[in-house]
Amino acid sequence: MSRDEVILRFEDVGFEYESSKPILEEVSFSVRKNSKITVMGQNGGGKSTIFKLITKELKPESGSVFLSQGLTIAIARQVIPRDELTLTVRDFFLKAFEDSVKAGLRKNIGKIHDIDPKIDVVLGVVNLKGPHGKPQDLRHEKMHSRLVKSFSGGQQARLLLASALIQNPDLLLLDEPTNNLDKGGIEHLTEFLKVYTKTVIVISHDSNFLNAFTDGVLYLDVFTKKVEQYVGNYFDVVKQIAVRVEKENRKNAQLEKQIQENKDKANFFANKGGQMRLVARRMRDKAEELEESKVDTRREDKTIRPFIIPFQKDHVGNILTITSFSTLNFKTHPSKKVGTSKSIVRKVNIVVRKNQHLLLRGPNGIGKSTLLEST
Repeated sequence: MSRDEVILRFEDVGFEYESSKPILEEVSFSVRKNSKITVMGQNGGGKSTIFKLITKELKPESGSVFLSQGLTIAIARQVIPRDELTLTVRDFFLKAFEDSVKAGLRKNIGKIHDIDPKIDVVLGVVNLKGPHGKPQDLRHEKMHSRLVKSFSGGQQARLLLASALIQNPDLLLLDEPTNNLDKGGIEHLTEFLKVYTKTVIVISHDSNFLNAFTDGVLYLDVFTKKVEQYVGNYFDVVKQIAVRVEKENRKNAQLEKQIQENKDKANFFANKGGQMRLVARRMRDKAEELEESKVDTRREDKTIRPFIIPFQKDHVGNILTITSFSTLNFKTHPSKKVGTSKSIVRKVNIVVRKNQHLLLRGPNGIGKSTLLEST
């Protein structure tokens, strides 16, 4: 395939989850080989839907999605299935290749050779360290034979990302890849994408991350249900869109002024009676015509929407009491080349009272999120 060859094309694609509630309408765009593309748009506007249409998890209601013949695709899953939690890291990555074949995202690849060095590379990309938090553990047998369930929730999310990267696909789809990465992990992934020689399409709200490698943007307009295609880095495109939004707002303000003037005139002439009522009707028709000319303005796509945390106003006493917690102690059996984990219960006395603040700190992957989820 040449550098300028189109490997993905949407042609008048329409899709809806519910009748009369379309997500996409007559969407058309193309993606060329080796390009680095960002998908922008409001939350819930259909960005992930586009990914599912590419991987054929969903079928368009109208139009067509064209892929180059033999194109290999990989996308990071969001959750590790329960039956994969008991796999070793090595088997987990092997299964990622098998699943991509079953999903039709690549042809049968037969036996995979030299997967261990590849595992070391992708674990380094997502900055996932070994059981003792030391970089050298990445290439240690302990890491490859660890059970997936022995990793924290955040670490498992990194494994999912790494399982897509290891496949080295022609088209890599990443949906919010930085969500579970620390600063070091984001830096590693950014450098990886900069030198990645194949096509990448990314959904993310991390502007600095996107601007480091993006050379084009697909902007999903939640009002028109269409996709606008821009060329340039992320910051340049955001500026272009901001200028366009400002222009649309100015146009709407002018139209709103004219609409109100016509409504005022219509009310004035209607009260005169007689032939003046015909003039009033023309004024109302003109106001309606101007209303239809208004542009649906875009709104900023925010990662976090407004929310309210419910609480008891008159609560007294302790808010939270922790008397014990359990940790997993991972152990590798060299002869069997498999790992096991043993749960160890520890006694503590942690109390959080009303109006107190408790800081939960510790290195990445040690289980901070897991502790909060369990409470």
